[in-house]
Amino acid sequence: MRQRRTPFFALLTAVALSLSGCTSTAAAGQTRLRSSSGATRVTATPATAAAVYQQMRKSVTAGKSVHIKGVYADKGQKTRLDVAGDRAGMTMRLQVNFGTGLIEVIKVNDAFYLKADAGYWTRLTGSAATARSAADKYVKVPPGSAAGMGDFRVGALLDQVFAEDISTSDELNTKVQTTEVDGVPAYLLTTKVGGDAKLYVSVDGQARLLRAESAKGGTLDFTEWDSVASTSTPPAGQMAETPSL
Repeated sequence: MRQRRTPFFALLTAVALSLSGCTSTAAAGQTRLRSSSGATRVTATPATAAAVYQQMRKSVTAGKSVHIKGVYADKGQKTRLDVAGDRAGMTMRLQVNFGTGLIEVIKVNDAFYLKADAGYWTRLTGSAATARSAADKYVKVPPGSAAGMGDFRVGALLDQVFAEDISTSDELNTKVQTTEVDGVPAYLLTTKVGGDAKLYVSVDGQARLLRAESAKGGTLDFTEWDSVASTSTPPAGQMAETPSL
């Protein structure tokens, strides 16, 4: 595979770069809002937005692994994302769909493996024969080419979640509401006038980030904190030779 910026690598790099604006279509699970007065009391004193936010930031920073899943829009492009891995980036499984088919990337230590359908490989190589041989199988990405795929560490994605819409607790409304995310009790933090970002944080004392949402960008759910299973090298029977591009 010649080392040049093909659409293949540009596309994958875009996954990481576009997340800088995705703390931002309420699409993923159900959220039920309750008034603070009717909610079960879970703290000795009422929590403030600043306190909940700072606790959540510490929790996110300390998190060793997480599963991020949702739908968001970047420059009008609707994208489905599903990524799980450790903060250091030694193990990761990413699935992304820009509307033209599912692309999957597995990272095991420093090795990347990519799987896509025949349509993807046809668009990339222009060869029907290559597309047939590579379709729906894992292709190992050469080290030199993998270096141009962008920062795919889950830790980098977590950092980008807070990069734009909510960078400090000063941007939040002071009132904290209580709600549920897929049945899990949560605090709801909202931005002040002019912003539409929302953060859902667990009320169990761990201050886990459960969801980041806005009308402009989309919704990302965060699960499996510190419990994501490690990825492994795909079996030989599921591998294909690296196409020559």
